[in-house]
Amino acid sequence: MFVPKSFVKSLKHQEESLGGEFSLLCWNVAKLTLESSYKEFIESLIQSHNFDLLLLQEVKKSLSLELDIHDYSYILSPNIETKKHVFGVMSAFKSSCEDEFTLLSKKRELRYATHKVSLITHHKITDDEVLLVVNLHAINFVHNSHFKNELDYLYDSISHHKGAMIVAGDFNTWNIKRVRFMEEFTQNLSLKKVEFSDEKHLKKIFTNSIDYIFYRDLNVTYSEVINSKKISDHNPIIAKFSTL
Repeated sequence: MFVPKSFVKSLKHQEESLGGEFSLLCWNVAKLTLESSYKEFIESLIQSHNFDLLLLQEVKKSLSLELDIHDYSYILSPNIETKKHVFGVMSAFKSSCEDEFTLLSKKRELRYATHKVSLITHHKITDDEVLLVVNLHAINFVHNSHFKNELDYLYDSISHHKGAMIVAGDFNTWNIKRVRFMEEFTQNLSLKKVEFSDEKHLKKIFTNSIDYIFYRDLNVTYSEVINSKKISDHNPIIAKFSTL
């Protein structure tokens, strides 16, 4: 395995803004993005909900083939690159991307000796307001103190932003110490958690949820956990927002 060298991206909505209402899908797709079952399922979700933002973790892309992601612009930020594939987080959207940068974790995971990655993008809501979006796949298989250090690293990278913000993804908060560190991180950024009325399909480890959507300076108008019928070991979570 090799450290990735660059973004994979296609930007084609640079004149568009998100506007006053928009919807978001967040999903750890467990490297199944080349499988027909995944493609059929996410296509049905997009047709049903017409998402404005897709935040996917553990995306697998062939280096020899283009991504098939409907009419979305996209940025794939890899944490692993091999001779044939890249793997990482991907944000897809139907609005402008004013800026983007990636954070590879400073620590490598012990089990695979690979980094984890967060992708930060900026999207125009109006001519005067920009939404910061973090697509996060938090580090796993390390000591809790290293998990906290990585959240601190992310905080230092985004805390300067004023205004609307969304931080979403797989937080790997499978023990109570990690949950507490995540809560401290979100509180310091004045982020609220998207709540789900029915959590039975929400991914949990040792009774702790690991997939979240956090937000600030926005209203949540709808939220749902979707049963993906075991396509991935995670289920998609969705939220719809309106501006204040």
